[in-house]
Amino acid sequence: MGRGVVKHDYIIFLPAEREAQPSWYRVADERIVRRGRGTEWLPPEQDGEQASVGDAMLVLPPQATTLHWITCPGMTVRQGAAAARLMALEGSIGEADQLHAVVAPGETPDAPHIVAVTSQSAMALWLDWARDHGIEQASFVPSAMLLPAPEDGFVSAPVGAGQVVRGADTAFDAAEPFAPLVIGEAAVTRLPPDNIDDALLSALDEPPLDLRQGAFAYRAPTWFDKARLARIGTLIGLILLVGLVISLITIIRLNAEASRLDSQTVALAQTVDPSVTDPQTAEARVAALLAARGGRGGFTGMMAGLMTAMQANPNVVVTSLSQGADGSLRVQLAANRAEEINDVLIAIQEAGWRISANAVQQRGARLIADIMVVR
Repeated sequence: MGRGVVKHDYIIFLPAEREAQPSWYRVADERIVRRGRGTEWLPPEQDGEQASVGDAMLVLPPQATTLHWITCPGMTVRQGAAAARLMALEGSIGEADQLHAVVAPGETPDAPHIVAVTSQSAMALWLDWARDHGIEQASFVPSAMLLPAPEDGFVSAPVGAGQVVRGADTAFDAAEPFAPLVIGEAAVTRLPPDNIDDALLSALDEPPLDLRQGAFAYRAPTWFDKARLARIGTLIGLILLVGLVISLITIIRLNAEASRLDSQTVALAQTVDPSVTDPQTAEARVAALLAARGGRGGFTGMMAGLMTAMQANPNVVVTSLSQGADGSLRVQLAANRAEEINDVLIAIQEAGWRISANAVQQRGARLIADIMVVR
């Protein structure tokens, strides 16, 4: 029995340089089981399978976002967070409508709110990269947010391929030229890699600050997404169109059949009354003529039965038709074979009419049968 696909979680560290390769951690059972570099983080047996990726987190380098520590005394935490976001946008370089800002609210009203600001174009670029590499659901977390806030001085730890430094109200890459000037004589506490691994695993489950909010929030695929609804609408439209075409073809065929039967009715009625020109007057003319001769009517019913019965064999034709004074219908049928005439006679009887027939006579190349149809 084959084994099911095992889902792994992934932590991806984006490099500061766009041309550089990212580094990654593969996570299983809440522990890091493999580390690597590049974009081939899936196990070989699962390569290319979207379903084999569980949770994912994209760790952004310090240069990718600007972090602001803003306090809003006298406001509630919710009010202060909203105000801090606006203040961070106002204090950032660029137009506010081209920027994306996300707040990590302070724990108390007097605590600083941390606002991460980046450009919307950068967010779109990261989203496209994540989508192209099968981790569209990934959270976007600034690397400095993985370090604990120091009570004084600075803390430093390796995150991905770089060394990140975080102070009480600042964060930056240790390799930046200005880093020694900012740190000065302050104490720097270096955190061991195990501490950062624990912070990464914790952030994978509950990011301290996730840039995937607002217009960039991840929306899980649904059964009725826009593309699927469009396809369903197209299929419904095609079904309705096909149904309409079939209905039109059926109507055309029925009209053609009705026209053919009308022509046959007129032709048969003219053998009784040559003045009949259309099917609407055929019954009235024939019934009037029959009444004048002392007949009892019923021509239309028997004619309809005869026309229906003749469809049993298209090789049979009517050569003579008349109605007797007793209401019976006298018909002369012609065909090439006696079996063809029998097909029509059987159909007439199955329709509920009684018939009497004389012997079939040979007349030239055709067989002639004189029959009488009665109620």
